[in-house]
Amino acid sequence: MSSFGMTAAVKIQPIGFSVQYPKTQWRVNFVEDASGKYRFSLSGRDFKFEPRDRYYYPSHDDAKRAAYCFLELMKRLERSRMRLSVLAEIGLLKFPEELYRTYELWVVIDRTRYTWELTTANGFCVRSQRWYKHPDTALAKAKAHIDRELAVSQIRGVVGWV
Repeated sequence: MSSFGMTAAVKIQPIGFSVQYPKTQWRVNFVEDASGKYRFSLSGRDFKFEPRDRYYYPSHDDAKRAAYCFLELMKRLERSRMRLSVLAEIGLLKFPEELYRTYELWVVIDRTRYTWELTTANGFCVRSQRWYKHPDTALAKAKAHIDRELAVSQIRGVVGWV
């Protein structure tokens, strides 16, 4: 038996990188998960878009081809007043809400439900797995999460563990 008593679950973090596409405002973020499959999201100046499919692409080339198709769609919709409603039907929309403490806080919209996503100063991204009926609820939960994370890190700084 181990002298440590309890075992801790290890969660493998996905690996990602991003590409700025020439002559567009869009940056494409590719993420490889632990099983070696890829997904992507698109980041513009004022919002982010992530296709709503549970399917992860089997290779980076497949994800790249799909991202290119979505970029072409974005370019065609650029001047359309219906752009956000079209995109909302096929994916998740993310809008920057505020900078809370040192975290970038985004609200994520999936048709009629909301959640939150945080980006740290070093680029680490966390998204809630829970969905809410109102964006204000999602934002309040995000702030509570940030406050808890900061408290835990302060305790860890003083005590050395939590």
